[in-house]
Amino acid sequence: MPLAKILFMIEFDLKKAVQEIKEKKAKNVALQVPEGMKPQLIDLIEKIEKKAGVNVFAFVDPCFGACGIKDVATKELGASLLVHFGHSKFVEKEAIETIYVPVEYKPNKKSSLILAEKLAGQMKKNKFKKIALCSTIQFAKHLKMLKTEMKKKGFKIFVGRGKNVETGQVLGCNYSSVKAMEGKVNAIVFVGDGLFHPLGLSFAVNLPVFIAEPIEGTVKELGLQRDLFLRKRIAMIEKAKQAKSIGIWVCTKKGQQRMALAKLLEKKFRRKGKKAYIFTSNLLVPDYIAGINIEAIVSTACPRIALDDSSLFKVPIVNPEEALVAFGEKKIEVYSFDELC
Repeated sequence: MPLAKILFMIEFDLKKAVQEIKEKKAKNVALQVPEGMKPQLIDLIEKIEKKAGVNVFAFVDPCFGACGIKDVATKELGASLLVHFGHSKFVEKEAIETIYVPVEYKPNKKSSLILAEKLAGQMKKNKFKKIALCSTIQFAKHLKMLKTEMKKKGFKIFVGRGKNVETGQVLGCNYSSVKAMEGKVNAIVFVGDGLFHPLGLSFAVNLPVFIAEPIEGTVKELGLQRDLFLRKRIAMIEKAKQAKSIGIWVCTKKGQQRMALAKLLEKKFRRKGKKAYIFTSNLLVPDYIAGINIEAIVSTACPRIALDDSSLFKVPIVNPEEALVAFGEKKIEVYSFDELC
C-alpha cells in the first residue's frame, strides 16, 4: 500500500539570517523569495524589520532559482544587502552583498524509514548495490537521512560533488554532481518531487534512474515517462524544422544571460537561409511575443521553459540543443538536456 501524501512543513533559520544582516550593518535590505513563500512574505518582512532593525522591501517577480538573483536591481534601488531565500549560490559574483537562506522541507523520520525500505526493495529486485543519490536543495535533509538508512541496509551509497552546486544537488540545467558518479554506480536515485529533474538525469547519464518521492512516499523507476517525453520533444523539433523565421530569446536574468550563444545560433540559422532575430526579456510568456511574425522560438534560458511551457505558445519552442538538431547542425542519436553550467 502506498503511503498517504505527507504535507511537509518548510523550515529555514530566520535567527541566523537576522544575525547575518546585523553583522553586515545594513540599513536598507531587499528580500527575494520563491513562489511558495509568498503567503509568508508580509510576516517575514515584519520580523526582519523588527529583529534586525532595518528597512525592508521585497521583490515580487517570480523567482524559480538563484539564476534569477536581483542583485543589480537591489543596488539600483538603494539597498546595500540582498537576502535570497530558497536557493543556493549560483552566480559567481554578485553585484552587491548577498545572504543565501536555505529553505527546506522538514523530514519525517517515520516516513523516511518507510521510503528507505521501499527503495531497498527496488534496488534488491534489480540487483543494484552501488547507488548514487541526488536531490534539489529543498530535499537536502531527506537526502542525508535516506543515505544513512540505505547504508545501514548494506548498500554502497555515493553522493557526488559537482560544479556550482552543493554536494548531491542537481539543477534543471546542471547535473554535474551525478555525472561525477558515472562509472562508479549501478543506478541513480533522485530524492524529491516532479519529473523534470529525473528526466534530465536520464539523459545526462547512461544509467537507470529512480525517483524516491518523500511527499508521495513512493519509489518508482523512470521508464515510460522518459519515452513519452522524448517522443514529444522529437515532434516539437520536427515542427520547428519547418520554420522560416525564428525568434532567439535571451533572458535578462543574471544566471541565464547567454547572448553569445544567441548570436552564434543567429549566424548558423541565417547560413541555412532562415530569418533569425534576437529578442530579450526577463520572462518569456506568450503575451510578450504576440503580434511578432516568427514561426518558432529558440529559448537560450532555463531549459524548463521550452520543456514545461511549450503548450502555452502558438509556435514551436525548443532549446538550443534541439534547435541544432532541427536545423541540421546535430543528429539526435543521443538526446541531451541543455545545461547552462
